Amino acid sequence: MDPKKSDNKMPIDESHPVLNVPTKNIKLWRYLDLPAFFSLLVDSKLCFSRADLMEDKFEGTFPKLNGQLLDEWANIQIARGELNPGYKNLSRTLTQDKTHAFLSCWCQEDTEMVHMWKIYSKEYGVAIETSYEDLKLSINDNENIYPTQISYINFEKDILDWKQNLLSIYTVKRAEYKSECEFRLIISHPRQIEDQLLKYKTHEEKALPSKHLYGRTKVIKINVDLSKLIKIVHISPFAPEWYNELVKSTLIKLGYGDIPTRVSEL
Repeated sequence: MDPKKSDNKMPIDESHPVLNVPTKNIKLWRYLDLPAFFSLLVDSKLCFSRADLMEDKFEGTFPKLNGQLLDEWANIQIARGELNPGYKNLSRTLTQDKTHAFLSCWCQEDTEMVHMWKIYSKEYGVAIETSYEDLKLSINDNENIYPTQISYINFEKDILDWKQNLLSIYTVKRAEYKSECEFRLIISHPRQIEDQLLKYKTHEEKALPSKHLYGRTKVIKINVDLSKLIKIVHISPFAPEWYNELVKSTLIKLGYGDIPTRVSEL
């Protein structure tokens, strides 16, 4: 099944021109420590973390050459009197506020990855196995969510074709992170926050309350049907034997006894 041809109505928006949408039903993994996994089970919500809180300081920024080209253009326009001098460092101005984007990051691989266990599940966690189609079908929320495979580029030498849309900067990462083979879901200017700002009529009126709301919102939670989302719960190969029974019993008590568990053999 071609994901782009799905007729199902869902909050996943594949139409945005900057996205790298999968052309087939890929396998996806989400590595979690045990508290994060239990939170997912209890809330039935996926967590989207604010972009400025990501580990990579280059997240949501332009590659070096893009930045130079934008700033050169801005300075030419300023010299002509056609642009406010405050935009001299245009590339930085465009990307300095990353609080309006929220990300849910997954690993796109056919198999488990040892380094992903060690980095993201704190060695004693779980990995959720799903697929792109199941992920799409599991989300039942009003937010508009953008799916994309991440492209890995050299931030010193490569130029990003950003199509003059800032969502594009969240579809790429530095080549140094290539081993993560990341797939992500993106929420830009979430309705959970923007709906609270509808009473303000102008950008000036919205500025302070918007900054306050986004500043205090570190995570956006999205409703999901876990029975559709989770194909298998994999137990870390580094976890003690009793972890499997704990995860199994928790799934049963919370009404997800039909979801299989499997201890990693890595």
